[in-house]
Amino acid sequence: MAQIYNSSSVNAPSQLDLERCAKRFHTKKHLGQNFLIDPQQLDRIAAALNLSGQDNVLEIGPGLGFLTHYLAASGANVTAVELDRSAVCQLNERKLSNLTVVHADFLSYDLTELTGRLSDGLKLKVAGNVPYQITSKILARLFGELDCPSPWFQALDQIVMTVQLEVARRFIATPGNGDYSQITLLTQYFSEPVLLEMVPAARFYPVPKVDSAVVMFTPRARPPIDCRNMRLLRQIVQAGFRQRRKMLKNNLAFLSLSPPALNSIFKTLNFDPQIRAEKLSIQQFALLTDAIDELTSRDSNSINA
Repeated sequence: MAQIYNSSSVNAPSQLDLERCAKRFHTKKHLGQNFLIDPQQLDRIAAALNLSGQDNVLEIGPGLGFLTHYLAASGANVTAVELDRSAVCQLNERKLSNLTVVHADFLSYDLTELTGRLSDGLKLKVAGNVPYQITSKILARLFGELDCPSPWFQALDQIVMTVQLEVARRFIATPGNGDYSQITLLTQYFSEPVLLEMVPAARFYPVPKVDSAVVMFTPRARPPIDCRNMRLLRQIVQAGFRQRRKMLKNNLAFLSLSPPALNSIFKTLNFDPQIRAEKLSIQQFALLTDAIDELTSRDSNSINA
């Protein structure tokens, strides 16, 4: 049995060491660089992935390598994708045999380069303290879209990320909650997200204006719904949340359905005619999509008959 990472065996730097290192570095605000400088927090993030020497880890935006230290200490093979050239130089100075540093923008990085090298039965684990402004884009890059899973989705294992607390709440929101949004549906379609713990802003340098949270995403073996037209589902979800304060049926004008037809579908599904998108679960969105798809397909067949 492979030995699991034990933080007590790691010669970890102190919080003061990490803070001094971060202060010496010229941070780039446009890259959203806020470095987590709490060793215990970093330790727990790495431990949440339950790493062993057999694992392969993708770290998104490693920055100065504070989390990288703990990931690599497990013996796992770590690939760190970093956009900042200065940070890449510092990461390469570590000269760790199980660390590969890639100078690239993760939003355009092809993960098949990694997943294609995985041994049979192994999957890719993912970690990162990700920039707040592109968190949703990063998850869409990992997962894909509702109607088009990413080419590497099936190769993904646990994903543990530090994100803005407000965004973390969207991932775990339920219908009717003010945090419930389009990204909620995307993440819950592809995974089971769990908020592991909050991270106060004071544990970062530079100190951000908001608190953060550590979230774990466990990819689903199969989707939570069956829907006959996933492309239409994606269109309906996007339209529903585009103007979220409007009634859902008013956001579905692009379907070119008559008001009586749409009202009939809502009545059949027992939906409140004034319901908004934020009130529907992904299962209810799928039911609505199937009903609309069935109606439009029947009408199209009638015209072509």
